[in-house]
Amino acid sequence: MKKHKVVIVGAGRIFKKHIDYITSKHNKFFELVAIIEKKTSKHKTLFDYNVPVLQFYKEVINKFNFETVIILTESGNHASIAEFFLKNKKNTIIEKPIAVKLKEAEKLVQLEKKFKKNVFVVKQNRFNLPIIKLKTAIEKGMFGKIFLATTRVRWRRDQNYYNQAPWRGTYKNDGGVLCNQAIHHIDLLQWLVGGVKSVYAKKNKVSAKIQCEDLAVALMHFKNGALGTIEATTATRPNDLEGSISILGTKGSVLIKGFSANKVENWNFELQKNNNFNYNKFNENPPNVYGFGHQRFYKFVENVLKKKEKNTLNSSEGIKSLKIVTALYKSFEK
Repeated sequence: MKKHKVVIVGAGRIFKKHIDYITSKHNKFFELVAIIEKKTSKHKTLFDYNVPVLQFYKEVINKFNFETVIILTESGNHASIAEFFLKNKKNTIIEKPIAVKLKEAEKLVQLEKKFKKNVFVVKQNRFNLPIIKLKTAIEKGMFGKIFLATTRVRWRRDQNYYNQAPWRGTYKNDGGVLCNQAIHHIDLLQWLVGGVKSVYAKKNKVSAKIQCEDLAVALMHFKNGALGTIEATTATRPNDLEGSISILGTKGSVLIKGFSANKVENWNFELQKNNNFNYNKFNENPPNVYGFGHQRFYKFVENVLKKKEKNTLNSSEGIKSLKIVTALYKSFEK
């Protein structure tokens, strides 16, 4: 079988989660042909992957034959890099968020349609088994009318984390806890419950010496009438507490906790015939939850490229959570 050739741009914190799958024995589809990293101090260790390592991403267009680029740079550069590769007719995988600025993301939506190439925004938590089961329960109408949806992201990011790179915690290249960490859970809320009509939010800086917020609390009004709440912080001490999702309806309720919405805490419906229903079978406890869903994400990408599935993580889908985050930041200013 002919391999699907990829190039990776950026070798930061999330790089290992992508490269581990691309270079693993379980991957029979993708072939890495080059890595681009602007910091030459990192190049020595990157040579271990036995592919060329370049400093500037524009060089790869004329030097290598490949179909897809994987963008893992600081968030503020996602859009400009994706625009370059889309214009050069390459499929584009973008780590969250799709962009920091909404106008840049909207341009990517237009370019994806114009050049008829796939954009995949990494939303790996959608592939968590408890989330998949929750989505199915909602689609089957098991909740009745959903009236409340909540996410709590209570994570720990100390000053050492923000000091790893000068762009972390800046408005231009990163964003705060909403745009960086909680955007995954905000995406889950809108994917599960639907579009958002209005938001109201407040922010604070608790401990991190950064431009942006490390604490945000928000109220959302969904288009279907449900209310939603977001509680997000990276100031949790001494350890991470949870990355949870809860859905309450007139006929049932579900609470999914764990570090990143991967463990069912409550699963209870009026229509449930067996009151001793074993929801533990939905739980997943991998050795390292961080990046666990990337494996399933890449299988999904493979299926889309093979035309076995429809791309439900395209730019039009990936922009939805950014629209909510943008509205939350506008609410801060009022």
